[in-house]
Amino acid sequence: MNTTFACLFPETLPDAGFVFPLLQVFDGVVHLQAVENEPLETDSPYLRQCVEAGTLRPFSPSHLGEDRPRFLALVEDMRRHGADYISQLSMLTVAGLQRNEQMETSQALVADLLKRSDIRTREEEQTRLWQSRLVLKLGEWHDRQQADIDTALGEIIARQESLLQELREEEDSSFALTTEIAEHRRETETMLRHRLKAWCRLALHNQNPLPGLPITRHAAILDQLQEMFEKRQGLQANSLATLQLPQLPLTAQAETPLIDQLPALKAILAQLALSCTPEQASTLAQQLAAHQDQWQTLVEGAYPEAVHGR
Repeated sequence: MNTTFACLFPETLPDAGFVFPLLQVFDGVVHLQAVENEPLETDSPYLRQCVEAGTLRPFSPSHLGEDRPRFLALVEDMRRHGADYISQLSMLTVAGLQRNEQMETSQALVADLLKRSDIRTREEEQTRLWQSRLVLKLGEWHDRQQADIDTALGEIIARQESLLQELREEEDSSFALTTEIAEHRRETETMLRHRLKAWCRLALHNQNPLPGLPITRHAAILDQLQEMFEKRQGLQANSLATLQLPQLPLTAQAETPLIDQLPALKAILAQLALSCTPEQASTLAQQLAAHQDQWQTLVEGAYPEAVHGR
């Protein structure tokens, strides 16, 4: 039976709330790295368990090799220059992932960065790969900052709900701003597009295929990939399968995936993850639908929706 992995993108940092449900249907989860062999820094005991169990592993589609120390020195130099410098880079999209009137300024800024790392004259393609990694590193820092903001917002919302309960006010709009701030915490579609372009550039450079099925939780990314697929293949992209997955429990453990209890369904999902014709995919989707009730029963027994959500 095929081993099926989920490759998370465009983020470089795995999130336990995203990894846990995927590990119920995949044999493992892969988080992409812009720089090879970087240790996973996480406060999540669950993610650490997954790393130890081998169900969460890194993958870098394009290696820096002997240039790795110099690139990491460049990244550290960016950190030392502080938030203002990084913000300036971010606004210019670091290195021309879009060609517009900002291109000349953006290239000049990146040229200055490359000089800092003693990168003198490089082939244009190699320079673009460095630029792509810088974009992804900026995104990684953004994710870390956003996690801190999310934590702070969660504490504010908890205090808000506690106060409302004490006041016994069932409906109150005086704290609507907190909810609005939370709704705006997601990345802009522009930043997501830049990340996608950066990953495509790195992945296509050495024709190094991903070790699993690309998985994203961003509708904007999915829409763009669907548009690219339909344009290049001349085929319409259709939804083949839908499975409800449990949310991350407070006491999650790196345990055997639920899908292992339904080997027939697991085999169907493994086939869907492979390259197949539209006719084959349609047949597999019909076979999967026949197992939907079994899956629902299994998930509800292990993680009741009333407790764990979906």
